Amino acid sequence: MRKNKINICLFSGGSGNQAFVQLLKNIPEIELNIIVNGYDDGKSTKELRKFGKEILGPSDFRKNLSHLMNLNTKSELIMSKIINFRFPKKTSKANFVSFLRLDKKNNLIKNLEIYELPYETLINLKDYLSHFLEYYKKKSLLNIADISLGNLLIFGSILKNKMSFNKAIDEMHNFLNIKKDKVLNVTDGKNLYLYAILENGKIIEDEEELVNVKHKFPIEDIFLLPEKILPNKLKHISKTSKNNKTKFFNKYNKYPKINLEVKKKLSEADIIIYGPGTQYSSLFPSYLTQNLRQTIENSKAKKFLITNIFLDNDIINENVEDIINKFNFFFQKNHKNKLRKPLVNYYLINKYDDDDINLLKKDNYLLYDKKKNFTLLDWEKSEGLHYPNWLAKKIFTLSKKKQIIKSLPKSVLSIVIPCLNEKKKIGKVLNKIQKLKINNFDLILDVIVVDGGSSDGSVNIIKKYKEFKFYKLKNAGKGEAIKYGIKKSKGDIIIFFPSDDEYKVDDIEKVITPILLGQSKAVYGSRMIKTTALTHELQKIYKKDKTNLLLSKYGGKLINLFLFAFHEISISDPFTSIKAFDSKILKSIPLYKKGFDLEFEILTKLKKRKCFFLEVPISFKPRASKDGKKISISEGIKCLLFVIFSKFYK
Repeated sequence: MRKNKINICLFSGGSGNQAFVQLLKNIPEIELNIIVNGYDDGKSTKELRKFGKEILGPSDFRKNLSHLMNLNTKSELIMSKIINFRFPKKTSKANFVSFLRLDKKNNLIKNLEIYELPYETLINLKDYLSHFLEYYKKKSLLNIADISLGNLLIFGSILKNKMSFNKAIDEMHNFLNIKKDKVLNVTDGKNLYLYAILENGKIIEDEEELVNVKHKFPIEDIFLLPEKILPNKLKHISKTSKNNKTKFFNKYNKYPKINLEVKKKLSEADIIIYGPGTQYSSLFPSYLTQNLRQTIENSKAKKFLITNIFLDNDIINENVEDIINKFNFFFQKNHKNKLRKPLVNYYLINKYDDDDINLLKKDNYLLYDKKKNFTLLDWEKSEGLHYPNWLAKKIFTLSKKKQIIKSLPKSVLSIVIPCLNEKKKIGKVLNKIQKLKINNFDLILDVIVVDGGSSDGSVNIIKKYKEFKFYKLKNAGKGEAIKYGIKKSKGDIIIFFPSDDEYKVDDIEKVITPILLGQSKAVYGSRMIKTTALTHELQKIYKKDKTNLLLSKYGGKLINLFLFAFHEISISDPFTSIKAFDSKILKSIPLYKKGFDLEFEILTKLKKRKCFFLEVPISFKPRASKDGKKISISEGIKCLLFVIFSKFYK
């Protein structure tokens, strides 16, 4: 291994480590190896595996490859859209075949901007799709509803590489221009199917059932079989005793051979991380691989196990002790000899109490050095949230790699503040933003105030805040101010924040957190989720002003109806003034509207790009028109008309 490089091996699933991966990949000194298994057979992946007969599930590999992609150029952004694209549920067979042939007249091809890719990339794309199309024509029994294009490309690569799954995944790195880091299959690539038995004896035969159903009984054991059990045989086995079921699965159970590249990377590793993820489908099955335990045991790396409990359905009835016990069990399952060296040095646990600690320190654990007990650390600030910067600092400190902490990238947050005649309020808002602290993330603030032509002295107040960017426009509406702010922003995340002091500055962290954690590309702060007494507050503010009372109370609800009817958008608070976006996706869409209707232009265009929206509750203190309330009935009508007619825009 090269000097000054830190080799990190991360056992992962598909999405559980997304934010952490995206942090590590941006550190030049780190060589990141994401170790994944291919036993995924949920939803469309299940259909693809049936169709392909002898292939492993490509879904988790596709997701991790996507996490490692650079998104600095237009071609990289296009490739990201392609790899994550899913075919609409109503896609016809003819349209599907037309797409696979890369027909320039196909609307899906146009929307994905495929023909704007560089020539060499386009040729490789055609090659993978042509291999898949040839196979599809012979079989043509694939359910294409909601199927992932990225998975089809991997399938095409598998066919091109004479059914070698691992060669296909390796080739995809070059195709997606991933040069420094790698996604690796933990095994040699031979196909196996995952089964599980619950404590009550029930058999679980696919991942979809394993992770999506909250079982009344914990999962007792998992098995890897070379073939799917035929329905009649499975029905017969299901009627037998739990003991007989276990005997049956043990008889046909296979322990896959280790991928030799994984073995090499683990042997050279400085840090090994058993990451959070869906334990029984994404992580535990990987530990059943032959020679994996011995390889890790002999590695000089510092080893970390990160628990994620209380959230995933497969561990809904289990605690910290259960997770660690099962970790031990599956690593030990195929071994008679006792462990000589620890497989875990540090357990990073998101929630425990004194009783848990006492239990965990008992000597019945196989996977720690008895002469030097493992260390328990509380690593999460709150249940279920994986703060990547905090976690990275903890791991690098404990691994005696403190020098790397200086290289941890800091995300830039651009706060775009449109302003028009807010002399009474703008100073209060900017004072609060000056004092803003984002506790759980290292962020650089990029504050942009855009005045649309104030005549009340707002500009003089704004100019006092020298550390903030300030731009003055003439006779500009809210939409124009926001668009200009987007243009001038430098952030990885862009958040819109009003200048009227109706919203709490402290809610900014709440709105941006899901984006920083990789949970969503667009987050809207909803007043409706939290403010249960909003109607009462509006009545106090507007009093006899019935027009604005009705507009505030029912205007949003009316537009909601039309948003759902025309665009299938379900959102509780479309008029909210605090919302955050991944800057790359926001800057990738053309925006034309100049007023309040810009908000709905963003909403509908992101929906057309299949961007997932998340709403989080925020606080709100409304004000009346006499105090400077800007939105009017005419603006509301403009917004409504846009929602209706934008249905027919491309």
